[in-house]
Amino acid sequence: MPRIQIPAVILAGGAAASLYGWALFLSTFSHPGSIGLNLNAPGSDWLVFYGAVRSFFAGRLDLIFDGEGFTAYLNTAFSAWLSKPMPYRPWVYPPTYLLFLLPFGKMTFAGSYFAFQLASGAVLALALAWKADQPRCRPFVIGATLLCPAAAINVAVGQNAFLTAALLVGGLRVLRWHRVFGGVVLAMLALKPQFGLLVPMALIAGKEWRALISSVVAGATFLGTSVAVFGIDAWWQWLDLSATSYADANGKWMEYGRMWGDSVYACVSASGAPAATANAAQAAALCVSAALVFRAFRSPLPGDQKIAVLLAATILAAPHSSLHDAVMLAIAAALWVSGSAQSGQSIWKWPLALALWLAPLFNPPLISIVGRFTPIGIIIFIVAALVRGNRAGLASPMSHEARALKSGVGSAPSL
Repeated sequence: MPRIQIPAVILAGGAAASLYGWALFLSTFSHPGSIGLNLNAPGSDWLVFYGAVRSFFAGRLDLIFDGEGFTAYLNTAFSAWLSKPMPYRPWVYPPTYLLFLLPFGKMTFAGSYFAFQLASGAVLALALAWKADQPRCRPFVIGATLLCPAAAINVAVGQNAFLTAALLVGGLRVLRWHRVFGGVVLAMLALKPQFGLLVPMALIAGKEWRALISSVVAGATFLGTSVAVFGIDAWWQWLDLSATSYADANGKWMEYGRMWGDSVYACVSASGAPAATANAAQAAALCVSAALVFRAFRSPLPGDQKIAVLLAATILAAPHSSLHDAVMLAIAAALWVSGSAQSGQSIWKWPLALALWLAPLFNPPLISIVGRFTPIGIIIFIVAALVRGNRAGLASPMSHEARALKSGVGSAPSL
């Protein structure tokens, strides 16, 4: 089985971008904004997560549903850590995410920040290594993921992109071993619902009915557990905020959150279109993404190539995503080019894969014209993966499905 052969110019460009991304992380400790985006302080997003779980332990969970009050609390409690007060930083996650944060609530802020990043990064590496279609390409895929600019930004702000990517990749790979457990892992994406929108489509297309049912049951169990721990009122307050403050086109969350993301909505809005047009474009992106995922999971694509399509389509479909979430694009690109190891390297793949891998450096669209074309690049990538991947999947006897058929053990899994 051949190894990955990275063209020298691609390797040099990737290395330079990786060094810059991690230099941005390090510079945030002492001179935020000196060489790029001003992230205020290391772990500025983790402040929100840590502040929320600390509020729960202090008996003040209601505080996190008051955007102004919660921001004031964060600016006061962590003034020594911040380089300047945050203008507005509300809690936008469903209460299920708090369940994941409970183990970190009794640590110090710095300890919990680094522990979460190390733990979630390790889980992602494990998910990328386990049951890979191309075992000899695992070091390349893991390295390309953890060294990408999006990974550096994720660590710098203290976000959860490693965790969400691990759940998506890991859940689909667990399906190859046990469909019910795979569905349970995928159900955990409820912590960030916009990244689970296409999972049902993938499971339906793959006729993974047991996984779909177990995912629904597990999701309901997570919801019930969060109600038992945090109370039903926490859900009512979050749903009220989601339907009012978070969806308000003129609200502060739109100004300081969604508009600084890199979703289709943000790209269209940054181009000067009204909110109604941007929302219509986002809805269209969701429909296109669902169709592409359905096509991929009904095709003879190898399993990891299907995962690559789903990861890229997930970013395209999400109504809100940020620079750190492009970790999914980096994984998609790495899995795609690693699939060439079984059918011969295609030099034309590398520039497109690198463009996805570098996406955070050309975003957010609010300040980068180039970033506004990111959704188009994602669509081109998915179509290329479908067209070229279908040919390779049909021709290669060494795909995951083909190996399963050859072994004669049961039926070949469709994911």
